[in-house]
Amino acid sequence: MYNVFGSTTIGGHVVTATHLMGVHCDYKAMQSDDEREVRRSIVRYNPLSEESECGEGSEWADGIEAESAQPPVCLSEKPYNSLEERSLHSLGYASLDEWPETEGTQVRVDKPPLYDLLMTLVRKHLKTNTTVTIGESCLHAHLIVLQCYSGLFCDIGSNTLNVDLPADWVTPRALRLIYEWMIVDGPLLSRLGLLEVLRAASFLRIVQLERQCDHCLAHAITEESAVMLYLEARLLRMERAHRSQLQRVGRFFLTLVASQEFLQLPLRALLLLLSSNGICVNSELEVFMSAVRWLNFDWPKRRLNVTQLIACVRFALVPPWLLIRLHDRQCQYVELKRIISLPEVLQRLHDGIGYTTTRLCYGADRDAFLQHLERTGMQPPQQRSWIYDGQCCYHHRLHCHIAEEFTYDTFLNYLNWLQTQHMNYWQTLEPVDASELCLSCQKEQTKSIQS
Repeated sequence: MYNVFGSTTIGGHVVTATHLMGVHCDYKAMQSDDEREVRRSIVRYNPLSEESECGEGSEWADGIEAESAQPPVCLSEKPYNSLEERSLHSLGYASLDEWPETEGTQVRVDKPPLYDLLMTLVRKHLKTNTTVTIGESCLHAHLIVLQCYSGLFCDIGSNTLNVDLPADWVTPRALRLIYEWMIVDGPLLSRLGLLEVLRAASFLRIVQLERQCDHCLAHAITEESAVMLYLEARLLRMERAHRSQLQRVGRFFLTLVASQEFLQLPLRALLLLLSSNGICVNSELEVFMSAVRWLNFDWPKRRLNVTQLIACVRFALVPPWLLIRLHDRQCQYVELKRIISLPEVLQRLHDGIGYTTTRLCYGADRDAFLQHLERTGMQPPQQRSWIYDGQCCYHHRLHCHIAEEFTYDTFLNYLNWLQTQHMNYWQTLEPVDASELCLSCQKEQTKSIQS
């Protein structure tokens, strides 16, 4: 063997890689003697040259022939890289389930909560995907918000981009109030448009909103607001459902009687109003005068309703001498005469006189009087809510001895006076037994002394 990268000695001569590879030199370029000597040395010792001393018969040639006589050696086809290829996963390496417990391995970034981002989009009406149209008005909204609360929108599917709602059931104002109710945390309902919202919630099948509306109507609506709510219900054609609000009129009753809206009340609503124990009056005669005022506003059409209305008046709560004077003295008024002269009204007056007279006969013996009522089948009348207005010339306290009845003109004058007072004057009316001081009785005593 020989070293192809260095030099070796053969037959006492040094042979380099240049000798073995037969490097070609441009001999003609070698002009110096030294160069020619080097050429002769290369030729002499080049085994491939005919002039070489290592030609036939030389030691070099014998070595070549000896090696060439050996059989050829077959190289193995096995690759030089005999390493078995394996993956990191097969060696046991895998991604970590958790970060190392070394401090500073993570950098925390302030990321806004998803809820806040979604609520910003919803409350600012950004990226809306549904248009709800009512007549000429439209609302751009997020369908998913509507579907969270409304059964109607849940049924129409998620691919609906435009929805038309009937204006008879859902007004544009109601839809805006409902959508605001949906996207606000802890929403409070506005009094304005409450009935519109309730009607729309019923149509859209929003159960939670219906319950909230009903709760407001049951606990937050009284007296003045109850009357205004009923009038609003009439405009919305919801009068039948909210007629019972008139039973909460309370101290606002006489102010209502003084208004034009009272004269326009339908019969069923008026019957419910006059039959209520909650209306506040100073005398049952004020209820009777109120019925007379409503009947005379359109007498030709309403005369057929006299019997029904008079049945709501509790004449048994009026002292008998006042009922007698009502029949005898007030027939000079045409408005009263054509009503009191009717047989059914006269019978009611007589029944009231009979009840109160019997009650006075038994005096303080209440048990005996109750036994009489049981034998005769008579029913004691239910009391009203009695109030007192010190500015009214005919109002008295509970234990006053009322000697003079008030006329129909006196009642109308008081109603006219109520119309000139500030809108919250009705709130100054106090319970009849709040004090024993009666200004009407004092005036009568003063007149008696002066006369």
